[in-house]
Amino acid sequence: MSLKTIISYLAIFILLTASVDLSYAADIGYQGTHILTHGALESLAKAFEKKYGIKVFVKGGGCADGIAVVVKGEREMGGLCCPLPPEKAKKLNLIQHKVAVDIKAVMLHPKNPLNNLTLKQVSDIHNGKITNWKQVGGQDKPIALVFRDHCRDMDEPVRKVLGIKGPVAKKAIIVKTDKEVVEYVEKFPGAIGIAPRIFAQEAKVKIASVDKIAATPENTEKGLYLLKGDLYIITKGQPEGLTKKFMDFVLSNDGQTIIGKNFARAK
Repeated sequence: MSLKTIISYLAIFILLTASVDLSYAADIGYQGTHILTHGALESLAKAFEKKYGIKVFVKGGGCADGIAVVVKGEREMGGLCCPLPPEKAKKLNLIQHKVAVDIKAVMLHPKNPLNNLTLKQVSDIHNGKITNWKQVGGQDKPIALVFRDHCRDMDEPVRKVLGIKGPVAKKAIIVKTDKEVVEYVEKFPGAIGIAPRIFAQEAKVKIASVDKIAATPENTEKGLYLLKGDLYIITKGQPEGLTKKFMDFVLSNDGQTIIGKNFARAK
């Protein structure tokens, strides 16, 4: 057999092998809320790939991104931090799978002497009924409320828990991202803002307890810490194939152990 023939056979073998490998390791994708992406999905994808040899593409964004990519068929899974109304989910043929519970941290500037607020006080601050730190046992200084206004047409958890049915306090600083909330609270001594614990714990802020309950996964799972919001992975119809395999892994003991590092577990 000539060298040319051997090289030809080797080339055919490599092509066939590559084809088989690509079929076996068919990728699935996720895109959506940065909370779930940063807090768990990246770690879940790595653990899933290590266990099964299947790669999961993971990309952050917002709830709107998660909905859009699944509806268009660009990704098998999307992430939501605010659940869709049942009628809208049904219309779009989207199934919402609760996979974790986010912990909403009440952030204060490190120089703020307060370490605890009641849930009612946090609500009253957001609804404009309390405007000075002196009213809650702090210094005689105006409160600078920083609020992320998003998901108006969805069941946004902070609004729901704090009973915010209309605009927040008139002088509130309205921002679009959790990152902006964190940055404002880091800079201004009189500021207060709420953001996912996953981001607050990485920032130079003080996380206040609420009703003397610390914002931890354990307290949230026990039902003691009430500022929280469910996190979902959505699929178009019931998941099948590799998507179902990944969803089963996320909800397994191994997957929920990873979830429990930054969030309260779904079960």
